[in-house]
Amino acid sequence: MLCELWLSQRYLKKGKKEKIISLTAFISMIGIAIGVLVLIVVIAVMSGFDVFLQDKMVGTNAHMFLEFYSVKQEPMQVAARLRNIRHVVATAPYIAGQAFIKNGPQIFSVDFRGIDPKLQPKVSKLQEYITQGSLQMQDNEVVLGEELAIRLGVSLGEKVSLVSPATLKQADFLVKGLFNSGMYLYDSGLIMTTLKGAQEFFKIGDLVSGIAIRVDDIYKVDDIKIDIYNTMSDIGQFEVKTWVDLNRNFLQALKLEKVMMFIILTMTTVVAAFGIASTLIMSVMSKIKDIGILRSVGAKTGSILQIFIFQGLSIGITGIIMGLAGGVALTLSLNNIVDFISRLIKRPLIPKDIYYFDKIPTNINTGDLMVIVICTLTISLIASIYPAYYAARISPSVAVRHE
Repeated sequence: MLCELWLSQRYLKKGKKEKIISLTAFISMIGIAIGVLVLIVVIAVMSGFDVFLQDKMVGTNAHMFLEFYSVKQEPMQVAARLRNIRHVVATAPYIAGQAFIKNGPQIFSVDFRGIDPKLQPKVSKLQEYITQGSLQMQDNEVVLGEELAIRLGVSLGEKVSLVSPATLKQADFLVKGLFNSGMYLYDSGLIMTTLKGAQEFFKIGDLVSGIAIRVDDIYKVDDIKIDIYNTMSDIGQFEVKTWVDLNRNFLQALKLEKVMMFIILTMTTVVAAFGIASTLIMSVMSKIKDIGILRSVGAKTGSILQIFIFQGLSIGITGIIMGLAGGVALTLSLNNIVDFISRLIKRPLIPKDIYYFDKIPTNINTGDLMVIVICTLTISLIASIYPAYYAARISPSVAVRHE
């Protein structure tokens, strides 16, 4: 095998007759490198956005929700039992419902939640998202998203009038705080008050809708969900929803988009693989006499096959290494490049008031890198098979007479 590997590299070196072959091999390497580089950068950015959006999904909301089919009293007993379940680190009761807001001639609904201001920061990142005011509110105060505040034209200390769908009566609340989660869905349609404030608003006494749950690993929520059903089966009818359940369609769309982008961008590597095939075909045609001599001195068909497969793989591996180095380096310096372009054009390339972030989120995942490397290596191998097979089928007598 070492002899075949040595010959494969020797055939790639530039000689008087093989300048065009060496040039074609170099172009093929560059093509493979560019394909790998683009794949790494795009997949890293998409993975970064996945992580960014997941963080926002489980930021305003808890990781899991235990929802009672009918509102329930004495939720703290249920919350205490939930905290004994493996991986559950914090719980907080909540009330969920809808409220109507009149804004000029328009009447629209918003999500209206009752929370415990002291326990809520333990199950969500809501406290971190507060941009003005405070989350520590009284029963007649509310915290709402900045986008909703802009739509209503209200600020801290001003009054918001809500109509309860249960009583159809209007209730006035003072704005205690504003939050910005980076998710327009929540920033434009969520208002929160205390548990007692929500209970009075909906006229439900001391009842709550459910228990918000925080876990130590958001990717184990399905297993934890099963444990909750098994452990809490005696508390009556309830349903457990995870952050995955609440955002399943959105997460599936992100996953599909990532897969489709990977397939589309892999086509650039496939195009570069045609260059490998062309290089090997030219190498075989220029080395027919050498192949005949090798066969005459006892080289087996498998040895000839290995020479040209190694030649194709060496082009692919070199391109992969160049692409990996360039792709990782470009991904790590992507935000520096964005900042440089922003300075050149004298305005932010990514306006924070539009995108809710001023840096491109990136995430270099080892698993993604392995998939890219394996796919590119497989494409390089497939591109090498036919030229190598053609070379292995050349008979010694025909090869020696060729020149």
